[in-house]
Amino acid sequence: MIKEGEEPHGEERRRQRRTGIAASPGVAIGPAHVVDRRKVPVPRRSIDKADVDAEIHRFRKGLRDTQAQIEQIKARLPHGEHRQILKAQQLMLRDPDLSSRVERMVRDEHMCAEWSVARVADEIVDTLRQADDEYFRERSSDITFLAERVLLTLRGEDPVELRPPAGAVVVAHDLPPADTVEVARTEVVGMVTAVGGQTSHSAIVARSMEIPAVVGVDDIHEQVEDGDMVIVDAIHGVVIVRPRADELEQWEQIRDRYEKFEDRVQREHGLPATAKDGTHITLRANVALEAEIGSALFHGAEGVGLYRTEFMFMERETPPTEEEHYRLAKTVLRRVAPYPVVFRTFDLGSDKPTRLVDFSERERNPAMGLRSLRLALREREMFLAQLRGLLRAAVHGPLRIMLPLVSGPSELRAALDAVDEARRQLEDSRMAFAQEVPVGSMIEMPSAAIIADRMASHVDFMSIGTNDLIQYTLAIDRDNDDVGYLYRPLHPAVLRLVRGVAEAGRQQGIGVSLCGEMAADPRYTWVLVGLGVRELSMHPSAIPVIKNIIRSSEIEEMEALAQRVLAAADVDEAERMVLEVMRERFPEHLQHGGGQMLWVEREERR
Repeated sequence: MIKEGEEPHGEERRRQRRTGIAASPGVAIGPAHVVDRRKVPVPRRSIDKADVDAEIHRFRKGLRDTQAQIEQIKARLPHGEHRQILKAQQLMLRDPDLSSRVERMVRDEHMCAEWSVARVADEIVDTLRQADDEYFRERSSDITFLAERVLLTLRGEDPVELRPPAGAVVVAHDLPPADTVEVARTEVVGMVTAVGGQTSHSAIVARSMEIPAVVGVDDIHEQVEDGDMVIVDAIHGVVIVRPRADELEQWEQIRDRYEKFEDRVQREHGLPATAKDGTHITLRANVALEAEIGSALFHGAEGVGLYRTEFMFMERETPPTEEEHYRLAKTVLRRVAPYPVVFRTFDLGSDKPTRLVDFSERERNPAMGLRSLRLALREREMFLAQLRGLLRAAVHGPLRIMLPLVSGPSELRAALDAVDEARRQLEDSRMAFAQEVPVGSMIEMPSAAIIADRMASHVDFMSIGTNDLIQYTLAIDRDNDDVGYLYRPLHPAVLRLVRGVAEAGRQQGIGVSLCGEMAADPRYTWVLVGLGVRELSMHPSAIPVIKNIIRSSEIEEMEALAQRVLAAADVDEAERMVLEVMRERFPEHLQHGGGQMLWVEREERR
């Protein structure tokens, strides 16, 4: 046996086991098809003042030609998520702020078009990569890919189309959207990328196409050669390169068992999440892009419980207009109909940077700084434009407005006053809008959770955001590796807050949903339902497993477990208790359901 730190010999030397992020659940086995996208060289050439107009004309033609290339790819695809992703790329290319910045560099600094495109792209990417939110960091790759495509066009070159063979596992540093949708047209069995996260386009397309995918595997494209056998464990985020023969046979059996499990739970995707005693639990989807809606509906979501709107505000020099908000919301409502869509008003801050707001000094603790509703109340015109657009769109379907990071009743009343003002503005301008639009509050701060009974008297619904609620309650930064081990959702303080919010909603007669990561984890389903939560919102691919658990359970047994957990002496006892019950009742769900296995593995080591 090879000890840790020693160099393996012979065949063992070639075998590698790497870890990353499970972006689209499943198990895939196949030969690698390595995609090598070399960075496009950028000529740094100055131009004469007399050539400025011609250079700007060349840049504009390059944009039009790039648009046409993407349109050709889009035309070969069926309607759905892949076309929507490419459409989003085309919208970025049409952004007047982007083109004006490039043209300004050409005109004022006499830089050639290629150099100007690269400079502007680098500035945007640097800003996005500073964001604490993964979703916005992932959008930096969109800008990089678009810039490289424009650079190729300006050089008179066409990007080489990706043509992986059927049965292959695609391995790449990253996949541009155009490459990703080409993958969707082929019969590949898996995807692995060196960078990316849950919200990267490769992850979104993989989920929508049910292709197992692991992302964020450092330098994987440099460790694999074409034809190498690769095992993709996209449940636990593990990639095995050049496995042993006995290992390969074992994983083929695991894959077959997983596929049978998936077939079983997917058969219920059109059925309601109703417990054995008849209690219905509403399961909705968290969505960051319109492109994810098809996946949400396919997996059986009863609408969208959280639609993030922040991307509309990123990398712009002018705020999105009322009309832009209206058109996006209208499109989403029509796609999700007849189910409701909960639009969260913009959750921006120095952790999710935008050029629309001057953060003169980067905050030392953005999680507790000027962000979310606090920022919206300060940037009132941006806030009112969004509210007007949403109120207008609500005539096209059951739209709900959700206010993020509300600290208490006074802040909530200030936001509701803004909603009323938006209504008056629409009346004055004689614009059609829905008179009755439910407005709700996210409960993400302990201050709001503790007085949830008072919060409930002001709103039509509440939604528990456990990601921030856990972070604020336990005083930890969940993205800080040094304290990440303290991020434990079953901490008694967290559970008491969840129970209190659910009870406040019940007494007031309003709905209470839970839209944090806890909702998607099969380990926590019994506890959350047992605490009184009757609506869960999660990433779409988690819905079938959670639905199967609920349909296989009695409310009484869920409530009994929740009461036992609430009475636990500490979080260690609570975790052991939940793991014991859920592993006994739902072993396949914990193994195949995509839930994080961190404390499962910790318990097994004890």
